[in-house]
Amino acid sequence: MTWKREVIEGPYNSLSEILLIILTGTSLFFQFYTGAGLFLLCLLYFRAHKWYLENIGKDLRLDQPPKRVRIHCEEKGNWEVHFTNGGIPVWGAVLKLTFKDIVEPSDHPFESYHGGNIEVSVPFSMGKGESGKISLPIVGKRRGLCRLTKVQVVIPHLFGSGKVLLDFMEPVKSTIMVFPNPAPVMLDKSPDSHHIGEVPALNSLFFDVFQPVGTREYVPGDRFQDIHWKASARTQVLQTKVFAPAVKKEWMIMVNLSEKYSITRDLEAIIKHTAYLMHLAVSQNISFSLVLNIRSLGITPFYYLPAGTGRKHQQKALEVLSTLSTDDSTIPFHIVMQHLSIRQLVPSVLIAAGVLTEVDKDRLSKLGSSQKNIYLMHIEDKQGVVSIWKRKSKMSS
Repeated sequence: MTWKREVIEGPYNSLSEILLIILTGTSLFFQFYTGAGLFLLCLLYFRAHKWYLENIGKDLRLDQPPKRVRIHCEEKGNWEVHFTNGGIPVWGAVLKLTFKDIVEPSDHPFESYHGGNIEVSVPFSMGKGESGKISLPIVGKRRGLCRLTKVQVVIPHLFGSGKVLLDFMEPVKSTIMVFPNPAPVMLDKSPDSHHIGEVPALNSLFFDVFQPVGTREYVPGDRFQDIHWKASARTQVLQTKVFAPAVKKEWMIMVNLSEKYSITRDLEAIIKHTAYLMHLAVSQNISFSLVLNIRSLGITPFYYLPAGTGRKHQQKALEVLSTLSTDDSTIPFHIVMQHLSIRQLVPSVLIAAGVLTEVDKDRLSKLGSSQKNIYLMHIEDKQGVVSIWKRKSKMSS
């Protein structure tokens, strides 16, 4: 446990000690023993004062578990900091916590500083051998990952001037993640992904080969393995198995975060609209995958969350959206689309978001020519809109 200690004593303490030593010696020389005893008691007080400042807080530990609290904007939570004191009791101290304005204390005064930093001071006391926690009520203000950038304990002297400053030098593992607020989007046409085989259709079906429900007469084009031989022998006419229908619905939300040579200026709006689309997919039990053209060290050179459903899958995607910043490094969007196309990871419904270059549009057109339903999410008058991609593909050279 690493603390940076700074002892601040009164400006006249050392001078007072020297003066007391001289007065004690003078009193003994003139045999003024009462005065010498009084001066010795004062000198003893100053020595005890110095010993206290040099040893207080040496066995104070910050035992913070690696915990991440997840909340939404305007949602309340608690930020807990755990301490253990194995040394001299600490009384009348102040704990100062500094963090970004991603969250704010909800029931406690605080100070705001330049750069979006917040400092809050909390009374702190702890006896010898005690363990406890400081719980700070907070409320989420904007999306992001919030860490404690500074933890300082200010311990004043109990009976004199001076204080000790303890600055924690290790990173605090406890963090608070604030999810983005979903911003509604207008859907020109609801993205559907029902399809028979590779042909998209609004009321199309897959067939579950493990659930045959009957037979029908054979027609040219039926698969050989679907022929029901026992029924064919009984009726003397070739019979084909009929299977129970199964519908698959899947979206791929692909976001381009780059605009020319930097992160897009509509980053916050795109994140909020993307969060809404994910919420819509979960509410309608639609499987969705998320693709971002930020560099990643995983299997793909960009961020790719495979298709999934449910709240846990949505939470994984929201965690990534919460940590996006203008400092992220991106790769060209058309390379992302080309990579997904080669690996055949693009489902029947693709929703693209962000600023598209001509190269990006050409790649989208090629994806649309392979029986994919392409939708474009864009912003019109600060309103998110999802519309069908209507650009025709060019002739490839």
